[in-house]
Amino acid sequence: MNYNHTGIQTKLRQLSSKRAKIHRKFVVLICILTTFSIVLGVVLGGSFAYGSFMSLVNGATEISFDDVSPDNYYTIIYDSRGNIMEKLVMAGSNREEVSLDDIPDNLINAFVAIEDERYWIHNGVDLKGILRAGAIAVTTMSLSQGASTITQQLIKNSVFGGGSEQSIGAKVERKVQEQALAILLEKQLSKKVILENYLNTINLGSNCLGVQAAANRYFDKDVSELTLSEAAVIAAITQNPSAYNPIKFPENNQRRQQRVLSNMRKQGYITEVEYQEALADDVYSRIQISSSNSSETVFSYFTDAVIEQVITDLQSQLGYTQTQAYNLLYSGGLSIYTTMDSNIQKVVDEEVNDLDNYPYEYYSITYRLKVLSPDGEEHDYTESDVATYIKNILGYTSFSGLFDSKEDITSYIAQFKEYAVDTSQTIAKESLSVTLQPQVSMIIIDQATGYVKAVNGGRGEKTTNLALNRATQSTRQPGSTFKVLSTFAPAIDACNATLASVYYDSPVTADGQSFSNWWGDEYLGYVNLRDCIAYSMNLPTLHCLLDTVSIDLAYNYVEKFGITTLVDYQKNSDGTVYTDRVSSLALGGLTKGVTNLELTAAYSAIANDGVYIEPTFYTRVLNHDGVEILTAEQKTSRVIKSTTASLLTYGMESTFGKNLYTDYTDINPNIIATGEGFGFDGMSLAGKSGSTTDNNDVWFVGYSPYYTCGIWSGYDKGKTLVSGQTYQKDIWKRVMERIHKNLSDIGWKRDADIVTAKICSKSGLLAVDGVCGCGEDHGVVYTEYFTSQTVPKQYCTIHEEVSICSESNRIAGDYCPEDDIITKVYIRLTKEQLNTSYTTDDMKYAISTTLGKCSIHVAPTTTEPETTQAQTTKARETSEDEEEE
Repeated sequence: MNYNHTGIQTKLRQLSSKRAKIHRKFVVLICILTTFSIVLGVVLGGSFAYGSFMSLVNGATEISFDDVSPDNYYTIIYDSRGNIMEKLVMAGSNREEVSLDDIPDNLINAFVAIEDERYWIHNGVDLKGILRAGAIAVTTMSLSQGASTITQQLIKNSVFGGGSEQSIGAKVERKVQEQALAILLEKQLSKKVILENYLNTINLGSNCLGVQAAANRYFDKDVSELTLSEAAVIAAITQNPSAYNPIKFPENNQRRQQRVLSNMRKQGYITEVEYQEALADDVYSRIQISSSNSSETVFSYFTDAVIEQVITDLQSQLGYTQTQAYNLLYSGGLSIYTTMDSNIQKVVDEEVNDLDNYPYEYYSITYRLKVLSPDGEEHDYTESDVATYIKNILGYTSFSGLFDSKEDITSYIAQFKEYAVDTSQTIAKESLSVTLQPQVSMIIIDQATGYVKAVNGGRGEKTTNLALNRATQSTRQPGSTFKVLSTFAPAIDACNATLASVYYDSPVTADGQSFSNWWGDEYLGYVNLRDCIAYSMNLPTLHCLLDTVSIDLAYNYVEKFGITTLVDYQKNSDGTVYTDRVSSLALGGLTKGVTNLELTAAYSAIANDGVYIEPTFYTRVLNHDGVEILTAEQKTSRVIKSTTASLLTYGMESTFGKNLYTDYTDINPNIIATGEGFGFDGMSLAGKSGSTTDNNDVWFVGYSPYYTCGIWSGYDKGKTLVSGQTYQKDIWKRVMERIHKNLSDIGWKRDADIVTAKICSKSGLLAVDGVCGCGEDHGVVYTEYFTSQTVPKQYCTIHEEVSICSESNRIAGDYCPEDDIITKVYIRLTKEQLNTSYTTDDMKYAISTTLGKCSIHVAPTTTEPETTQAQTTKARETSEDEEEE
């Protein structure tokens, strides 16, 4: 059956263009009475309210209002210099109309079951739904329960532009008009025509308008071929196309999909057997990550991020629905001014995609194969089946899912098809997407404004719009980059710690987990926070968290830095409990991980004198008439004191080897500053490296006085990086050096309360001249930064100057010749520190473990009176005690 869609739209617009014959006060009366019937109808009796409402509707045949649907103008996106980046047009928004006759019953029933269960029997307005929503609103004081019918939704999106009123009164007025027009529309058009138009206009995410586009995008098939489970997936999207997008948030969509199927069963559309089969179907493994047949213009990762942020802000700031925001963006003739610096973006893209910047390359695949048997039975295969074939049939048991070349991919897939597809079978559909590995993401932010200047969400060719953006969407384990945010920042900001504060490098066991340093089992003894940052020490960081900061304080600071992915408490159905309120928070061991955007923005707060500015991809949006309708609302808050920001910056300079005074390479040659060799001359730099124990993720986040840059790298899945990788740091260096080429080094902003003092690195206290730094241990005397309140007043208590007999190499006694006495400096350790199963470097230089009194130069023998046995025993015991000392 074919329907005249042009005629439908004409009738909708005719309804909207009729002139008002009812006085404005009468419209207000309608609003008041309707609100009264919705909220109080259940309590006071629905019959009177409903009768009043219907009488008003019958008299509203002449209601008129302006058509607020946006006209078809393309939207222009500009970079920060006013150059055109992209043009967004409705023609590229991926809408394909389809006849209701070609839409399967399961899909129709799925939408009706979840959106408007009484659609086939009401007259355009669902009174029961209104009363239910009103009752819920009264009891919960929330308007979360909707009551709009499919007919009303169609009118809202087609006539009212999705509804964007700013006041409650305007919303109520529009709601009444919408209800009246819904009743009028159902008198003129059949239910099927209305439903067909609705299914062709609904926003279904991923640039899909209508069910045909959604079927093609998500399942690479015609809408008529959708199965029950697939139909439920698509119907589940419509309530919130962003949150229920089955590509980006499959878990959210699945919960909604199960509700769709449950409603269909309860309403008699499917049987119990069909319900259970649909639930058991692994439908999400068939969803296309990227579109294989899209001919649309492929936008950059930056443009994708702009689109998503503008759509979100149109809803949060102006009250637009998802559909209205989407339509306005693609056909409203907007001018969007972004924060992107095209020159910086060009540098980022060049370096990220330069194959010479990587030590090796592999390829992962996303593969879909549909095979039909002669009896019509379908067989679906994915990349997982290809991997199983390679490991189990070909015998490559160590295959990780990554291929050495594109030629290998072609060869193995050909072999797999020969193995899996019988000669009697036919291949119905096949799609292949190849992704370069390892992957990378990079973000650059101007910390003074929060403006994102460049973003790259992945290396290799970008083949689809609104695809996975690894910079803004992927959560990965941050590793040691988190030490600054979770531990060192709160220690200095709230706990009176300093860069000179010392912690004893020794084993830590907490929360049932044993920790170690990244270089092995060598323990250094006393180390300060500056060294912890530069050498990325794990164990002293944990001691700082547990002994000084506390886990709860660390958790709070991380949230203040803008990290939104922490898990406070989560208990799964199997009883497993997840929380990030654990000691591993200090080292970046998180339940979910973080996005590059949020991690880089957190560091930009330190670079910005301790003030966090929410990052943004655009500054303002103008409508077609040049009127500003939207500005980026950036949350701003002071996270740490200005002095703390200065001290952290001075500390993170040592990551590059600057102002780093200790040297541990004689203990282990691998203990070097983690950013050494990755800075460059002519610019002040501070930063922190990060990697995970399993080598799944490597990071470097750092800043100059101008920009903060964060880079992540790793495999999307299936393989770990070779230990000790540094290519991500080299890319960071290359990008930062190029974008600062013509900028002068203005240095760091130094808080007026910052002072310096000469410090002993082993005690963190004022150095004793001629003692501290004069021993054989790794302690040094150096100048450190403090606040005027935290600068030490006490002198070093760790080092002690001891007189040694050079002949015995023991503590000199009263009878040692003066010419044989020399002075040495040793370290004082506690009995607890000395009596351990492990050895620290400081133990080698501790007094109690190396020294006793000289036994060579003793008192001369003299003739003594005969002594008793008791006196002899007492003398021996005294001598032994002295020897032990």
